[in-house]
Amino acid sequence: MVNEISLFVITLLTSTLAGICAMGGGMILVLILPFFVPAAAIIPLHGLAQLASNSSRLVMCFTAIHWPFVSQFILGAFIGTALFSTFLLNISSQYLPLFISSYLLISLWVKAIDRWLSKLKSFYVVGVQQAGFGLLVGAPEPITVTLLYKKLTDKDEIIATASLLMAITNLNKVLVFTLIGFQFSPYWPLILACICGATLGSILGSKLRNKISNQHFMPLLKIILTVLALTTAIRSAANLIKPSTLRKNE
Repeated sequence: MVNEISLFVITLLTSTLAGICAMGGGMILVLILPFFVPAAAIIPLHGLAQLASNSSRLVMCFTAIHWPFVSQFILGAFIGTALFSTFLLNISSQYLPLFISSYLLISLWVKAIDRWLSKLKSFYVVGVQQAGFGLLVGAPEPITVTLLYKKLTDKDEIIATASLLMAITNLNKVLVFTLIGFQFSPYWPLILACICGATLGSILGSKLRNKISNQHFMPLLKIILTVLALTTAIRSAANLIKPSTLRKNE
């Protein structure tokens, strides 16, 4: 039960963070999951855990959704899924943790990426990128949330709309991985722990949302994500090197 309890606590904390800031929780979770599940299970389990987090948070702020952006995002997401599914079917799952950590490190520290993201003006384009990258890296939240912070001023509207768009993205991930044959049933204890933690975290985050400023979280969040991404990258690279070293020795 150690893994189940650990993931319950982790998803509780990450879902609370997402409820306060609209981002960060999913990125932390996707970097921690490689320590609990095989590489092939990271994205589908992350999608299911985040779907629970997004959906439970959405129930508590449904009336604040800014609907004009939603239809644009859905159309873009459909196109993104069709385009990126090809990469998903042709990439070995053992490279996914390294791919995820590299993506997050680049998005955190390469200023050119920030400038590129800041130029995104269309939710059609964001839908393509969010759904497409979501299949490969699990949590490209800054893409959507960055644009929402530029378009909206009310924090409840931002949280509610981000929750719906993320729920759409994560439902998309679960459906795609189900269609390509991923079996969720062997992981049901971990999934149940994640769903319970995510739901409780959404409630807690909603209570704390207007009491805590994002400015206190963002610098710390960047440090946490960087440490986790580096740890995941080093661990993944070591796991990739081991088989080739063994083959040479043989």
